[in-house]
Amino acid sequence: MLFRRMSPEEAYVKAGRIAKEVVERGVKRIEEEAYILEICEKVEDDIIGFGGKPAFPCNVSQNEEAAHYTAAPFDKKKIERGALVKLDIGVHVEGFIADVAITIGLSKRWDNLVNAARETLKYALMKVEPGLSFSTFGGYVEDKARSLGYITIENLAGHRLGPYILHAGESVPNRRTLTSSSFKVKEAYAIEPFIVELGADAVVIGKGKSNIYRLSSFKKIKDKKMGRIVLELWSKYKGLPFASRWIVNEYGENGLKILDQLVKKGIVHSYPVLVEASNAPVAQFEHTILIKEDRIIVTTA
Repeated sequence: MLFRRMSPEEAYVKAGRIAKEVVERGVKRIEEEAYILEICEKVEDDIIGFGGKPAFPCNVSQNEEAAHYTAAPFDKKKIERGALVKLDIGVHVEGFIADVAITIGLSKRWDNLVNAARETLKYALMKVEPGLSFSTFGGYVEDKARSLGYITIENLAGHRLGPYILHAGESVPNRRTLTSSSFKVKEAYAIEPFIVELGADAVVIGKGKSNIYRLSSFKKIKDKKMGRIVLELWSKYKGLPFASRWIVNEYGENGLKILDQLVKKGIVHSYPVLVEASNAPVAQFEHTILIKEDRIIVTTA
């Protein structure tokens, strides 16, 4: 029996369908005092169980954390009482990625912010069309957020997706910006406005030790064991991000020491947690789209 590889569109759509199901299940696990480690592991298990693979570690970021918090090995961190929680997950099928995020407010005081973030994404998706410039699109997103009484974060953006590439060289801004890029047919993009209250700095800074890594170089390594691990990381993740806890599961706690050495050598890149500079709470919603000549497919909806 011959095995037929999926077309890129089929793979994008399947990844999106899995991501939609997984994020809906994940939302039910966001509760006060829940362990973030358990949430991340269950979400990632669900991705695999539904026939996909994680495109990056499950992110569970709270309050002023905008993105990139994933559980460390043996993490004891919990969901805070009354928190504003961002659940961001990535799924890939044969390298074709679906990226989706949702914000859950565990207190009614977040209702307006959460609703504004949801409406800003909904409006942004309605504006996308082939050939639309990113500059014009960013203006649409910025204006919508402001009309609702909020502002988009200046240095966080959506991004074009590629096979096994989460950020494929083009950022999709959430503000007006000078760029010659535009939405192109047959390309996939993650659309993700991040918003905060007016008066916030509305920029993010890196803070805290990262638990997310990515193989970024193939420099020659004299240490044979380290070189073997680099090859295994490439074989398994193909340049996509991975979690430090995945390394512990694979290589034991000694794997963390090797990971630190690879970071120092510039072979592995580490991602810090992104925090709003004035500690303003951040809300985010995200969908993945595939541009067709006659329509826009929201793969994660």
